[in-house]
Amino acid sequence: MVLKMKILKIDKKYNEIIVIPETSEDLWHLEKIIESGDIISGKTDRKIKAEREGEKTQRITIFVDLEIKEVHFQEYSENLRVNGIIIKGKPEELIQIKSHQSIDIEKGEKVIIKKKAIKEWQIDRLKKAEKESATTKLLIILLDDEEAELAFVNQFSITKKAKIKSKKSGKRFAEEKSDYFEKIMEKIIQLEPKKILIVGPGFTKENFKKFYEEKKPKGAPTAFIETTNEIGETGFKELITQGKLKTLEKELQLSKEGEIIEEFLSLISKGKTEYGKEKVTQALEIGAVEKLIISETTLMQERKEIEKIMNIAEMTKCEIIVISSKNPQEKIIQNLSGVGAILRYKLE
Repeated sequence: MVLKMKILKIDKKYNEIIVIPETSEDLWHLEKIIESGDIISGKTDRKIKAEREGEKTQRITIFVDLEIKEVHFQEYSENLRVNGIIIKGKPEELIQIKSHQSIDIEKGEKVIIKKKAIKEWQIDRLKKAEKESATTKLLIILLDDEEAELAFVNQFSITKKAKIKSKKSGKRFAEEKSDYFEKIMEKIIQLEPKKILIVGPGFTKENFKKFYEEKKPKGAPTAFIETTNEIGETGFKELITQGKLKTLEKELQLSKEGEIIEEFLSLISKGKTEYGKEKVTQALEIGAVEKLIISETTLMQERKEIEKIMNIAEMTKCEIIVISSKNPQEKIIQNLSGVGAILRYKLE
């Protein structure tokens, strides 16, 4: 069964969102739409010191409404931690209003978020996350005869899971090669992918595919092959920017983001782009922007300023594309002040 983010309610009239995150990726997406000043309802534990000597400290569950100050996705513990100020809670005798409190939002728990305003890009993000979490798990094995890197790729991110060395050493390599492939195979079985793409330069990928098909357990997916000129970050970038992932996942957001960035770069010399907050804002105000491109890192770091630009974009009905912070190409937009635009027409 594929776990799917559940969107229970998006109410723009009362600015309330209710969801149930089911995967760590869902928690990561929630981190991006929760902002300072939002109110989150949740539960947490509080230690109650013993009143008498010899009695044990008690741990009591409390229910609180927090006005959010900070939010952080803890990738390794797979929790979303929100810190804020208590504005309401139960049991009342254990709650100190206006005191600081943190809540860990976990997978499978209902999350109630009340916002000052729900933006269209936040709704779009949630709906894409809902669609993403319902898709199958695609495992990329990027390798040559010296090193293999395994990573899950979904609509928004590359999540690296393992790096395996072949210990290549002259004549001994033939003996060690099967051990290299065995280690990769062990990791694949552990990760339980639904789809597999074996990628890389040279013939190692073909050799490993043959090994995989011979050794794979019953019910394991068939592996597909793609070619890249390099391994490592360059190989992942090549895979994304050249649309090679589309052979397996036509709807992958990373591939779409790569195409948008390539389109943006190709139009710079033709005068059909703008970048930088001031110039893009001016282009938006006269209705000249067809696609607004935002670096997610910049959005998180300069939220108020960037959201003003995004609000203008929503009013002018132009498309908004937020380039994921887990996309290797995001740095291209980030280095251009985090904001770029593809124009409807060339400006004088």
